[in-house]
Amino acid sequence: MNMPLSERIRSATEPMVTLVKMVRDPYRMFAERRAREGDLFELRLPGQPPVLVCSDPEGVRQLVTTSYEQASRFAGGVEMFVDPLALIQTDDEPHRLRRKLLGPAFNAEHVRAFGPAMLAITDRVLDGLPIGRSFPLIEPMRDVTMRVIIRCIFGVDEGPRLEELRELVVAYMNLVFGPEMVALAATRTPATAYRTIVRLSKRARARPVDAPFVPSRLPLLRIADRLGRILALLDAACEQRLAEGAEGRDDVLSRMLLARFEDGQPMAREELLAQLLMLTIGGYETTSMSLCWAVHCLMRHPEALAKVRAELAAVMGAGFDPARVRDLNYLGAAISESMRLFPIGIGVSRQLRKPMTIAGREVPVDTIVMANIYLTQRNPALWSDPEQYRPERIIERKPPAYLLFPFGAGVWRCLGAAFAEHEMRIVLARLFTRFDLRPDPAIEVRPEQRGITVGPAQGMPVFAAPRAS
Repeated sequence: MNMPLSERIRSATEPMVTLVKMVRDPYRMFAERRAREGDLFELRLPGQPPVLVCSDPEGVRQLVTTSYEQASRFAGGVEMFVDPLALIQTDDEPHRLRRKLLGPAFNAEHVRAFGPAMLAITDRVLDGLPIGRSFPLIEPMRDVTMRVIIRCIFGVDEGPRLEELRELVVAYMNLVFGPEMVALAATRTPATAYRTIVRLSKRARARPVDAPFVPSRLPLLRIADRLGRILALLDAACEQRLAEGAEGRDDVLSRMLLARFEDGQPMAREELLAQLLMLTIGGYETTSMSLCWAVHCLMRHPEALAKVRAELAAVMGAGFDPARVRDLNYLGAAISESMRLFPIGIGVSRQLRKPMTIAGREVPVDTIVMANIYLTQRNPALWSDPEQYRPERIIERKPPAYLLFPFGAGVWRCLGAAFAEHEMRIVLARLFTRFDLRPDPAIEVRPEQRGITVGPAQGMPVFAAPRAS
């Protein structure tokens, strides 16, 4: 039976309509779909295979705790700007081996050692906050996170090449997460787009570092130009560190250069560059967005902010020891609660290698299923008063990993989760120790989709006033 014309038109336009709604307010779009269709529904986006979206509690538990044998990782939009060699794109034994190799650089002890550097960078950026006028909070938060990455990943505080890297990454991310790439996603798959970008970037990588940028109306050419220059700088950083010697240094790059696989071999240079690119990009956008949402929640809940400040006074006293941020339990709960309400990633997706029963439905092999983070973390069947911001709930009952998983869970949990959490505690502790913040009443804060992250529209404008010492 032939489909009516109206149905054919609706079927053809629905993916683009869904994409527009998702960009404008992804939280609302998913909430409306669940309200209409329940805990399991199909999502179709331009240039993407259909995805089965799951917020059924048992289905989510299966998906986030599944093994390599049950399902493979499906990167989705990440393929647009991350090399296939990067950890986030690998599966099975390659993923296990690379995670084992990279893991020691992000263990708790090593992360805590970065505390003094994180603190110094935070205070330096906060010294420059505008006073007496509205400004988008996202900008100083991005500045902090990028400078932390440069110091902790590359072991360098300042320098022309590192400043150039910072500017290039910012430009690259703005292009990748901009409206042009949204339009591009409607015409080709992320993997195809990235292959094109990489091929074009080789030209930029071979050019002198001080050569002018390629002027072009084509987003792919501009993105490729920035990517090529970023990779050239990362490669130069590797060469310099090898020449200086990596032994005895605390930065992640040195540890990666010294690390060896189980067969005694180091990571190949191109793969090393892929991991460095992933760490640089991933740590920049995700942490800065999460910081903004945490501030958003605490500004609007003065009783919770008062408890944060009381805890800071009790734990830190007159000074500030970055090692003691791990003792700030209420602040940690406040961060977790903001990430419950405003996860910067919508979901984690898996492609089934074995059939799975989800919400009473038999889901066949090769189906892509998304465990929806936002819907799960606001599910009234799992959380009492799920729309309310209440950090106490995290302290009263530590939720299992499949109910609160803003960093993912299981074998694919974000490698840098402990790093991000430590950095966020330091930044927020210093921010609320030194400043009173209030939202700009002229701007309504709403979520918007930026590539694979969800952040506050217009960068969340605020007013800042120094606190009396």
